[in-house]
This record gives sequence, C-alpha cells and structure tokens, in this order.
Amino acid sequence: MAKYTKKQATAIIVDCARKYKENLDGYQLLFILRDKHKQITSLEVSFNSYNFLHLTGIKLTHPISATDFYNRCLTHKLSPDDFTLCNDGTTQLKLEVLPQLVSKNLSAKMVGNFDGCNPKLYTEKLAGGVNACLGFIKTNFCNYVPNTVLNIDIRSASRTTLQILATYRKKKSDPVYIELVYKAKNIDWKKINFPEKYSSLPKPE
Repeated sequence: MAKYTKKQATAIIVDCARKYKENLDGYQLLFILRDKHKQITSLEVSFNSYNFLHLTGIKLTHPISATDFYNRCLTHKLSPDDFTLCNDGTTQLKLEVLPQLVSKNLSAKMVGNFDGCNPKLYTEKLAGGVNACLGFIKTNFCNYVPNTVLNIDIRSASRTTLQILATYRKKKSDPVYIELVYKAKNIDWKKINFPEKYSSLPKPE
C-alpha cells in the first residue's frame, strides 16, 4: 500500500477532480448487463458534483460543503491543511485506485450487489473490475449515485457479478443515450436483445 504524504494526496485529489469533472460530473451511465443464465438487464447511475468528496476517503478539517470542496479542487485551491487522512489507511487505499475509476466508463467490466462483507461500510451496487470498484447507493430520487471507492476485486464483495456488455454515457439533460464508452469483446451482438426500455439504442459493432 502506498504511503502518500498529504501533499501527494492533494495532488492526486485535484487531478481526480479534474477527470471527474470532464468524464462524469453531470452525466449518467447506462450499463447493459448479462448474468450467467444469459439474461440481459440494465443499471443506470448518476454523478453529481457533491458526490466526489465521498470517493476520496478524506476528512475535512473545515466546515465546508462537499460542493465547496469540489470547487476548491477544480480551482487548485485545495490545501493539505483542509483535510486529514484516515488513520486506518482507507484514504491511502482509495487514492491508489481512484485515478483509474474517474474515467468515462469507470474502467468497469462487472456489476454486482454489495454483500456487506465490511460491516463499517454501507453501499448497495458495485461497478468495477478485478482491481477496484465504485459503490453506489439509491437516492430519494430513485437513482444510484456513487458513495465510496473500494480497492478490491469486485468479486470478493459481491456473491454474484454480472458482465457489462456495453456502457453508454449521456448528459443528464439529454433525452437518450448515444455515446458508447465501453463494449465487451467477443460478443455476437446480433444475438443480444437489449431491455425493452433501451431497445432503440444503437448496438456496438
């Protein structure tokens, strides 16, 4: 496990905030999923500016909002004095993998339900791969938003994982998904029937 100084942690957080702004903030992702029985389902997740703080694993030393923290990162005004690293090492673990997760498709190849293997952690859905994953919780608005980062193989935190066949991205204000940001390899797309709600989506080629 890397032992970041607070200066190094600041640099990682600021860079990840920039990538989060570019790739995820204000966007929704749609995962087209397949289980071991070849059944096709889907999952949508949303990203807001105030979600970013929860992904860093830090504790703020000043009473500022999650959105204010995010804006400090984007304007390069975040100071090492603004936060502390968790003593249990979770901040270090999160920051090791956060850079790979704030991409257009989260570098995710699987989705699963969190099985509660860590009693100190609450999350519901996981999206990621063998090295790391993002955790999501359902909000009062009936959508899933990110609330944590796990530096683990997703299969160790979910009893059953589903393969991500395709990931689409759109701005929240856009009516439909158009941008394909991930597709699984070696798939015969002619044999894949998307869920009825998304049957009009252009399939990967």
